Amino acid sequence: MTSLNFSQQSGVFDRAAARPVTVIGAGSVGSQVVVQLAKIGVTGITVYDGDYVESHNIPMSAYRVGDLGRLKVAALEAIVLEQSDLRIAAVPRMFQRERLAGSVVACVDSMEARRLIWDQVKMNPNVDILVDTRTAAELISVFAVNPCDPEDIAYYEHFLYPSSQASRLMCGLHGIIYASAVAASAVCANLTNKWSQGRMRRHFQMLVGELESVGQ
Repeated sequence: MTSLNFSQQSGVFDRAAARPVTVIGAGSVGSQVVVQLAKIGVTGITVYDGDYVESHNIPMSAYRVGDLGRLKVAALEAIVLEQSDLRIAAVPRMFQRERLAGSVVACVDSMEARRLIWDQVKMNPNVDILVDTRTAAELISVFAVNPCDPEDIAYYEHFLYPSSQASRLMCGLHGIIYASAVAASAVCANLTNKWSQGRMRRHFQMLVGELESVGQ
């Protein structure tokens, strides 16, 4: 159990409303999602990633210079323990069609990986929300859907096109920390709103450098 003092957020979010969260992908956005979730009092956090921290990961993410060469999930486990007194469930491999429950966050870098996750959450009554993040330099796109709702399913699948139809930037290969931090914040806002009020923003887009929302 975390020993953090949550009194300053008590009027914003009651951590007792939190559900277990599985974060798939611990890169620029995923690492910051996990840190933010721990700092608002979410205790059941599972993270999948089989990659190692490389030098280009550090400026965009929650990782430290001393984490270079470590497994991302191992480094993230240490960061969260140090900052939040919480031990996450770190899974040091890529997601492989495991059964999912609770809330699911996809922070992956290909449409194929998103499809793999979607196949496990679509019409899964044990999953209350899927949040999918996509980044392109300063443009962020965050989907939040109920995987058992027909309208949400149709909307999300419209954007689940093959990687061959996506621009190279939308695979998360380029970015900057202030954009990935906003994407991570949008994830956590959707989760807390869903848990506390039963609502979420189906599709949020923002051109962060221009400080304006776009599209929906």
